[in-house]
Amino acid sequence: MVYIAVCEDEQEHQEKISRFVKKYEAINCCNFEISFFSTATDFWEHYQPGSFNIVFLDIYLKEDNGIEIGKKLRHLGEDCQLVFITSSRDFAIEGFELKAQHYIIKPIVEEKIVEALNRCLAMLAEDMKAIQIPIGKLEVALRLKDIIYVEVFNKVSVIHTINEEIKTYLPLSQLENLLGGAPFLRCHRCSIINMNFVEDYTTADFIMKNGDTVGIPRSNSVAVRQQYLDYVFTKVRGEAGA
Repeated sequence: MVYIAVCEDEQEHQEKISRFVKKYEAINCCNFEISFFSTATDFWEHYQPGSFNIVFLDIYLKEDNGIEIGKKLRHLGEDCQLVFITSSRDFAIEGFELKAQHYIIKPIVEEKIVEALNRCLAMLAEDMKAIQIPIGKLEVALRLKDIIYVEVFNKVSVIHTINEEIKTYLPLSQLENLLGGAPFLRCHRCSIINMNFVEDYTTADFIMKNGDTVGIPRSNSVAVRQQYLDYVFTKVRGEAGA
């Protein structure tokens, strides 16, 4: 089930979005639950953490604007897919900064809703990708997006995630294959980083968003940093194109 919220204060636009979403659901065999809200107050009264996967936000609501709702959602740690609806591009930069998946310029037509849903569902599928990690006789499912970096100590691979550290005897080479390339980068023979969690870097280290540092070998420093910069450039170019 994919839960969709729509903050839109015009009945005509609510009806259009509902019709287009239901048609998309039927054609693509999806399972959506859609909720409509006419005001920001109404939205927050019904909001629960993690309650929505996709949120359509009209930027020009009567008592508030969608940008402020989006900012609050991100401040609360929500990684839901945001789609802004507006009559102009005045807030395009703010939408980009909030990692909006799409930006719909009115009038609302079916093609724009289809494109937005395609992008959001593709990103949701990406977010749910996971690998199975053996821990003793058990296996633990670990979402790729939650992994910050991996390092090896005395043949034990320590996986640092946003919630905990997981230790496994799975060799780093096998973990590298499971992780499947970008956004993961083998920056050292003993470590792999998730480039989405890099806060900064020097010639000798990557500084991760959790405050940890991961070393870069001096002999390969230029090449490793170039791989990271190439990834960042490709990612920013892709988001800007959205």
